[in-house]
Amino acid sequence: MDILSAHRDGLIEQLEDEVTALAGRGSEHAQRSVVLHHLYDHSRGQYFWALAEARRTLRIAEGLAALRQRLDRWTWIRGGRDEARAALEGLAKVLGEADRSRTAAAYRAYRLSASRALRDEAEASLDPELLDLLDKCHSARRSGDELPPEDQEALTSASDKLAAASVDANALERAWASIGATGLRRAAGRLLSDKTLGRRAVKDFKRGAIHAERSLRAHPMLPPAFKANPAQHFYALQQMLRERRRQQWREACDREPDAIELAA
Repeated sequence: MDILSAHRDGLIEQLEDEVTALAGRGSEHAQRSVVLHHLYDHSRGQYFWALAEARRTLRIAEGLAALRQRLDRWTWIRGGRDEARAALEGLAKVLGEADRSRTAAAYRAYRLSASRALRDEAEASLDPELLDLLDKCHSARRSGDELPPEDQEALTSASDKLAAASVDANALERAWASIGATGLRRAAGRLLSDKTLGRRAVKDFKRGAIHAERSLRAHPMLPPAFKANPAQHFYALQQMLRERRRQQWREACDREPDAIELAA
């Protein structure tokens, strides 16, 4: 392996570590919302899909919280509470994993397409149509021009396709089937179904970026630091996650029996 290839592989490995950390655990919807907003912010408003997706992940968190509250109000007289609770937690886990995968796929694609050093990897791993549209997005970002409406629409469609392909559809189907057998079926569908989430995303597009971003920044699930300065909050999050990975690496090394001898 030559030096350039080794350097490229190192960058890819570093990006994958960053993607995994930023996508977070299944329950960390607020963190993913911050990450997705960063893509929108970094694109200078060209990548509206990422802003709509940031709103989507918070809606999932809201829906799950509402269903848990609904379940807590059930009295002991009502049957099937334990089954409903188990099904809800199963759905929460699967939706969280799906949401994590969607964010990871989007962040990875955006970063690959934006980095000249990783162009070969971008061309090898991304759909050509999506890569072309992301290239146009980055070009508009750099020049200060507006991405034409037809390209904006196409980028949204291609990003939706990428996100959907990253998800375990069978796991989702099983989780929804479990919920469908409980008294939470209608409420869960009304709050969390793909149809509902898609309809609300369309509404975001119709209302426009200013309204969508204002609503996101005012959301109670997001910390005050994000509301005050989203970019600064993202970079602080990025640095915190990097330090956490370093600490985990050091702790893993310390557990190795030969660590002291190797260090000496």
